[in-house]
Amino acid sequence: MSEEWKHASWVSTLGKWAWIIAIINGIIDIIWGIYGIIVVGTITAGIGIGIYGIGSFIWLIIGGIITILISFLIIKLKFSSKCAIKDWDNLYNWVLEIGNIRLPWMLLWGIILEIFGYGWAGIPVIVCSIFLLFAGPITYDWKAKEY
Repeated sequence: MSEEWKHASWVSTLGKWAWIIAIINGIIDIIWGIYGIIVVGTITAGIGIGIYGIGSFIWLIIGGIITILISFLIIKLKFSSKCAIKDWDNLYNWVLEIGNIRLPWMLLWGIILEIFGYGWAGIPVIVCSIFLLFAGPITYDWKAKEY
């Protein structure tokens, strides 16, 4: 496979920074969650609503922590480092095989980051993944090999 294809530079750059973008999103979520608990918790405690008014802020904190962990432990090592050196073969072969379907982990982890990231944590991973899968240097094979 060719090291360079016409979109390699921006996909490589966006993918290289994807883990940092997700960490920033996680930090913002944690800060916003703590702020919400303090402000909304104080207001709702005064009118007797209590814990019911702060559930989404607790989820923001949990989601932010999970986003940061996924960013450090998976995205940085398995996705961003490969994008930085334009190791497309490694990304194309990082798959989850279910039956006779090859699901690309890069796309799955981008979706997982979106779920926990409450915003834009997974967008860089998803954009790069979709571009690699549908307009990349080689055609992605969605079918698993039969043995």
